Amino acid sequence: MAIKTPQQYVESLKDDRVVYCNGERVKDVTKHPILKICRDWMAMDYVLQNDSRYQGLLTEKNEKGERVSFALIPQKSREDLLRLREVVKLWARVCLGKPPGAKFVAKDGLNSLTVVSQRIDKKYGTNYAERVEEYRKHLQKNDLAFAMGLTDVKGDRSLRPSQQKPHQDYYVRIVEEKKDGIIVRGAKTHISQAPLCNEILIAPCRTMREDDREYALAFAVPANSEGITMISAEPEVHEANNLFDHPIAGSVYINDATIIFEDVFVPNERIFLKGEWDFAGQVAYMFANFHRLSAETYKAMELELFTGAATLMAEYNGVERAPHIREKLTWLVMFTEAVEILGRSACEHCISEPDSDLVYPNPMYANICKFYFADNWHQATKYIQDIAGGIVATCPSAKDFQNPEIHDLLDKYLGGKDSIPTEHRLRMAKLIRDLTSSYEDVLTIHAEGSLEAQKLSIYALADFDRYKAAAKRAARIQDGTKDDLFSQLPEFPPNVDL
Repeated sequence: MAIKTPQQYVESLKDDRVVYCNGERVKDVTKHPILKICRDWMAMDYVLQNDSRYQGLLTEKNEKGERVSFALIPQKSREDLLRLREVVKLWARVCLGKPPGAKFVAKDGLNSLTVVSQRIDKKYGTNYAERVEEYRKHLQKNDLAFAMGLTDVKGDRSLRPSQQKPHQDYYVRIVEEKKDGIIVRGAKTHISQAPLCNEILIAPCRTMREDDREYALAFAVPANSEGITMISAEPEVHEANNLFDHPIAGSVYINDATIIFEDVFVPNERIFLKGEWDFAGQVAYMFANFHRLSAETYKAMELELFTGAATLMAEYNGVERAPHIREKLTWLVMFTEAVEILGRSACEHCISEPDSDLVYPNPMYANICKFYFADNWHQATKYIQDIAGGIVATCPSAKDFQNPEIHDLLDKYLGGKDSIPTEHRLRMAKLIRDLTSSYEDVLTIHAEGSLEAQKLSIYALADFDRYKAAAKRAARIQDGTKDDLFSQLPEFPPNVDL
């Protein structure tokens, strides 16, 4: 089939999957008024790759000469990573800062398994890498939308997977092994776009110990598999097509669903990790390497929106020349451009996987960038809300503004700077409310890994020996330790006496 049309994607979702939204079982996810927001957002993936202006970036010909999604191609060079980053940037710019989810998250899980499966095979003689490659070809051939199921519901966070009470299903696990596959049970949560995907790719979200062997599990299943129930996240909006009040939330419904697996069968050829507990953490960490790059890429595009909205609202309010406003706008520019360049550096300084032709983003730079944008997000929110004013919270609804009985009154009294239409000011206030919602705040902190997860990774990756060697040299401490860099440097200051 190669690449699908948007219409073919929509038709592929009519498969009797079990999905709930707002307390009701959804008979057809393609026609539900709120789920259609997610459907249309995801369909942009297929709109764009069928657009001749973007096919050179978004698609690639496979060994059969068929055009397939570049997002489903393994990354083998710095140039591949930089191109993938441009793909995400295009997706994000088109979709108001939020890349369409048909392949956005799960591509990073697929890349993680592509790298780590080779390590597992090398140690245990398994054939996971071959299975992963066959699954990749299946995705390419059918141009499938797939979700990444990484985060388990976890239960008591102080206990490991095998220690959970009152039941053992807080993490997805094997409950029965058969000759032709396994039976799994458990639940994953925060799984973006899952109700509108064709496939679900599952992987562990943490390190495991030997007692957790049955939880060390990676596999893929169709979204309509028997025993799968998907419960949609509560939408930010409760009516469709209101893009005045909700310019982003009315266009993008990420639908971070909870997926429940009640004795779901997984055939052997769809299993990519089964009990090799010592590699569970590696799968999770490698996913984080790729997905933090994806996150900081789209966040840089979202920050373009953010800084643009702040600048326009300053102008609409007539305060763009005030020194404290200029100071805040300057900070937002620095924030936006720093996230962009830090994310790019993770590609420029990528890591080559030993004994392989694969590469992955530089983990140190990717984690630093993710931490930087997430840790500063609330400061950015504070600045844009301060610039915009209280109207962000108190702006009348579109129904009020468009009501002929009171429209002229609102148009007169809610205006800002002369020559700026009142409607423009109100629309910008609504955009800022969407950009700075509580959902956006929580999403920025916790999506793609929490701040603490980044700090743990940065500390583990830090080259403290190099830092200490620099300090010892400056302090003239000679304790017999050698450093490849600093031990070779010439003495300073030099002895230039005659």
